[in-house]
Amino acid sequence: MNDTYVECLVAKKANPAAPLIKAVAIGITAAFILFGLLTVKFLFLIPGIAAGIASYLLLPCLSLEYEYLLAAGEFSVDKIMSKENRKNVLNVTLDKLEIFAEEGAYQLDNYNNQNMTVKDFSSGEEGRKRYVMIIRDDKGLQKLILEPNDELKEAMRFASPSKVIINKNL
Repeated sequence: MNDTYVECLVAKKANPAAPLIKAVAIGITAAFILFGLLTVKFLFLIPGIAAGIASYLLLPCLSLEYEYLLAAGEFSVDKIMSKENRKNVLNVTLDKLEIFAEEGAYQLDNYNNQNMTVKDFSSGEEGRKRYVMIIRDDKGLQKLILEPNDELKEAMRFASPSKVIINKNL
C-alpha cells in the first residue's frame, strides 16, 4: 500500500487591476442602493441588488490559489478563492497518467498534434518551471499545466516511475 501524502500550494498571479475592480464593483452597488433608498423610485434597488449579487459571486475569483494533493495514488487539484472558498476541480488516479514531464520536453512531442482539453493550474508568472501532466480518462486526453514543488515531483516519480520524467540536471 502506498502511504504517500504530499501537498503543494501555488498562488495564481494577481491581477494588477484587482483593487480597482473591487472598488468599482462595490461603488456601483452602493450608489444604486443608496440612490434607490433616497429617492421615491425604488427601481434603482433592482440593479443595486443585482450588482451586489454579481460582486459577491465574482470578486472572490480575483484571488486564486491552486492546491495539488497526491495521496495514495490519487492526484487532485483544488481551487481556493479568496483564501476561504475551496472547490475541487480535478480528481484522477495515477493509473490514468500517460506522462508527466517539464513543459517543452521532447517526450511530450507525441502528444502535440492530438486533440485534448487543456487545463492550466499554474501561477501564470513568467520564468517559472511548468510541468505538463497528460491523463487519459473516459472523455479522452487532458493536458494539465502545473507548477509542482520538488517534493511533489519526487512523490509522483516514486508512485509512477515509468511515466514521470524529471531532469535532475535542471
